[in-house]
Amino acid sequence: MIPARASADPRAGRAGRFRAALAISLAALSLWLVGDQVVALNASRVWDAAIDLPPEALVASFALALLSHAGLAGYDRLALTRLGRYVPWRRALAGGFGGAVAAQTLGMGLVTGSLARARIYRANGLSAPEIVALTALVTAGFFAGLVVALTALLAFDPKPLAHLVGTRPDAVRAVACAVLALVASGALARRWLPERLSFLSMQVRLPGVKWLVSATALAVADLVPAALSLAVLLPVEGLPGPTGFVAIFMAALALGHMANLPGGVGPFEATLLLALPAVPTEDLAAAILVWRALYYLPTGALALVLAARAPARSGTRILAGRALEDRLRWVLDACGQAEAALVHLGDKHVFAPEDARALAMYGVGAGTWLMMGDPVGPREDWPQVIDGLASEARAAGARLAGYKVGPASEDIWRAAGFAVSPLGSEASVAAADFTLDVPVRRELRRKCRAADKAGMFVRVHPPGGAPLAEMGSVADAWRDAKSGREQTFSMGHWAPDFAARHVTVTGRVAGQLVAFATIWTSGDGREWMLDLMRMTPDAPAGAMHRLVAAGIDAAGQAGADRFNLCMAPLSDLPRGRGAPWAARLGGVVWRLGGGRLGLHGLRRFKEAFRPDWAPRGLASLGPLGTVEALLTARALVRGGARIAGTDPARMPRVAIPPPAPIPAPSPNAAAERPQDREVA
Repeated sequence: MIPARASADPRAGRAGRFRAALAISLAALSLWLVGDQVVALNASRVWDAAIDLPPEALVASFALALLSHAGLAGYDRLALTRLGRYVPWRRALAGGFGGAVAAQTLGMGLVTGSLARARIYRANGLSAPEIVALTALVTAGFFAGLVVALTALLAFDPKPLAHLVGTRPDAVRAVACAVLALVASGALARRWLPERLSFLSMQVRLPGVKWLVSATALAVADLVPAALSLAVLLPVEGLPGPTGFVAIFMAALALGHMANLPGGVGPFEATLLLALPAVPTEDLAAAILVWRALYYLPTGALALVLAARAPARSGTRILAGRALEDRLRWVLDACGQAEAALVHLGDKHVFAPEDARALAMYGVGAGTWLMMGDPVGPREDWPQVIDGLASEARAAGARLAGYKVGPASEDIWRAAGFAVSPLGSEASVAAADFTLDVPVRRELRRKCRAADKAGMFVRVHPPGGAPLAEMGSVADAWRDAKSGREQTFSMGHWAPDFAARHVTVTGRVAGQLVAFATIWTSGDGREWMLDLMRMTPDAPAGAMHRLVAAGIDAAGQAGADRFNLCMAPLSDLPRGRGAPWAARLGGVVWRLGGGRLGLHGLRRFKEAFRPDWAPRGLASLGPLGTVEALLTARALVRGGARIAGTDPARMPRVAIPPPAPIPAPSPNAAAERPQDREVA
């Protein structure tokens, strides 16, 4: 829907009058240039020429037209990245197709394209200004790509346009090369400009080289098949070479779209009549008429169907704003899931139905909304949360999947129609009776003694009391040694504000911080869960085993029932013919690449604590849904979370302020004996 204030804006009125004057001028110029040829056309001969077109040419033309529209549908995905909004790829392709077809077929592209997109994206939360901006960005991408592709063709073969405008080919090539150089310079100059520009009260990312290359690729994918779909309907004898014809077609289409007329009618035909004098006029007119019918009518009907059948929002009443923050605080304070601390990372959305006491965290990926872990809150409300979020995802054109689904929710997912495939096993130990002085933990005892002999002092800090500056240096050293980037979504990454919320265990040697581990605690205090483990390359052997053992001791002293050591990915997966295909594939990865990927070492680290193991799985819909969910999980864990891509009113992202900092430990704490592990 177009904003009402747009009609009252004097600038909008002037722009509308300019577009109308341009359309009338181009139509009048077209009629003046080719009026004699149009008047001389014999309608019966045009009809006969259309009837005589061979069936194989019609089939080829239609197939190429469909291929062209497949490229045309990609412009919306490119434009959405400029707006910082994310829409599942199925819906983005549908919006790109429907909006582009409406704009091209009906003319007045900014209006008709925006109306079509507003209908198709109505469940995705895009506002009216965003829809208008999206249409404008699509138009800019189309013309930018067209200009680059057309000038590149003319630099290669300038003869067709030189003949059309009556000048020398060298002059056309020089102008084309100059335009290419100007466009390239503008794209390269992007690095010296601001990253974002305010537009219609939004922040729009300015285009750069990558955007220009993508727009050009889409223009080639769209316009080359479109040109060929017309070429196969024309007699070969009167046509220039392929590059020349494609260049003529692009120029004709550009003039037609600039006129904002339905299908570019008028300037498009006039350009072709002038540029293809060797093609009999009746044959050219017949080919254009048949091409328009094949190119516009079926796709126009499909665009109408897409717009008519575009789903509305699911109707679920969802908490937002302050009400959501209040509900989130209440749930987190009462829940027994330490993993709920992940909500504070800021890379997830929160789904909280008004009439349920539970909520869910999720990320948005390419076609999949991925719920992180089990819903948070009372288990009796979990089915309502899973069903509600699945409905929201369907309305937005996506599928719901669950990542790290636990045994407590597997039956709920299956009852909702999802298949659950094993992902790995999660380790936990009973905190209350944990001790190193048992035979099964002799390896752990040996590693802890090695750290003690190296003089490592261990301290447990409450939330807000950890030495964050020193921890940042350790985290940097760890990242540099790993030559990788931090992961997120299903685990914490180094962020001082996030770390300040949690219990921290630090290890020092000679007063120097060499290792730390952060630990989440559930709202009811019954579960503690290991998060970050970071150490410097010169940390003593057994340092991390000692820190985690100290964390488990602290959990037991604080009254916790269990200490969660997190999941060992791809371990304990079922084998054999009865196992899900994803589990069998994961087993192959475990056996062939688990050592190189560090999976075997992670499993051995956890096994040293002799924990209990419980399965964790992936809930998904069908084989394709499983593949999409796995790819989405990989992208989100690697830092590809889309936090600005959905309606903030319906699908909000929540960041609760961190707790007030607690005074740091006394400066002489590091001088205490290694065996005196202080528990704050």
